Amino acid sequence: MDRLGVYGGTFDPVHLGHLAVARSVRDAYDLSRFLFIPARQSPLRDSPRASAPDRLAMVRRAIEGIPGFEASAIDIERPGPSYMVDTLRGLAVRHPGADLFLVLGADALGELPAWREADRILAAAQIIAVPRPGHTAEIPPEVLALHPKADRRIHRHRMPPVDIAASRIRASRAEGRAIDACVPPAVAEYIVARRLYSSGGPDGSGAI
Repeated sequence: MDRLGVYGGTFDPVHLGHLAVARSVRDAYDLSRFLFIPARQSPLRDSPRASAPDRLAMVRRAIEGIPGFEASAIDIERPGPSYMVDTLRGLAVRHPGADLFLVLGADALGELPAWREADRILAAAQIIAVPRPGHTAEIPPEVLALHPKADRRIHRHRMPPVDIAASRIRASRAEGRAIDACVPPAVAEYIVARRLYSSGGPDGSGAI
């Protein structure tokens, strides 16, 4: 049976922390494929600085040549906010019979009760919760209350927390500092070529 990793986010930009999490989760859970899914617009976040096509292009460059890693435009192709429950429904249609494993940071896991149809998310996919700096590894009681089998459908993944943040990368670019240590070379080249996150760039901002 196809075991499909689902990694959603704004990826604004995708960075080495995302890749480290994906590799660790893929290997630990024997996933056959791993989908990176840039959101058109997160319902709980500010609008991304880079455009959807730019963010998708950066993801494709970041994962090029990595076996089993794929970029999906399923959220970008769908109008309106990117609700994960809709993403999982769409993936179930595109990949019938696949077991879905949704990767969430510990911070996002704590926000899960505020997500649209959170109970259906837990019914549609198992969740792999990865550590985040400053966030507990424990599953909050309000999350466990979302589904009668939540304790068996949420897995706490053990790996060192990755302390790389897209907001800091954008801030570094705005201040003219190098970002090469935080993003894959092909992504750094794309950001520079497109003048992303710098004053006067296509995203129209130089702020965090």
